[in-house]
Amino acid sequence: MLTLDEQTLERRSLARNEVLFRQGENVTAIYFVEAGRLRLERRTFDGRLLVLGITPAGEFFVEAALFADIFHCDAVATEASQVRVYPKAALLTALRADPANAMSFLALMAHQVIELRQRIEVMKVRSAKERVMLYLDLNAGSDGRTVNLRGPLQDVAGELGLTREALYRTLAGLERAGAIEREGAKVLLKKSPGA
Repeated sequence: MLTLDEQTLERRSLARNEVLFRQGENVTAIYFVEAGRLRLERRTFDGRLLVLGITPAGEFFVEAALFADIFHCDAVATEASQVRVYPKAALLTALRADPANAMSFLALMAHQVIELRQRIEVMKVRSAKERVMLYLDLNAGSDGRTVNLRGPLQDVAGELGLTREALYRTLAGLERAGAIEREGAKVLLKKSPGA
């Protein structure tokens, strides 16, 4: 990416629950998740854990931090993971030198803004059932019905601002109502919950 030789970039392996960086640390790089999954999280003033997002393998991670001095949250591996390290200074130099690649990077950032707006929309829904159905609808594949969950249900629950138990109950209720069918990490949307 951006004229950087990926073969020479540092790679870091992380064990499950290992921290890649902590809130307040200086931003020296952004990352590409080569294997595993990383979670952005922050503790609230009262100690609750807020999941800000989960990034699976095959995606860049914390691109917006490229334009920040410090990280505004923690990054934790949700499973054994490997990341490729893109040094901030080298990446900014490459962005300035290559307009075509800079446009690609801008498109990536725009896609993240769209995803964040969708997450805000989901979080504004008060009903757990409606929140889960909206999440599933927004994450359905090209057929409009099949959702491949991007991680364990407890991570999905965190992304939705629900407890793990509330998500399990909600999914079970939607399945009993015939709104969805579940098979492992795959959910098939059958009908709307009010139908």
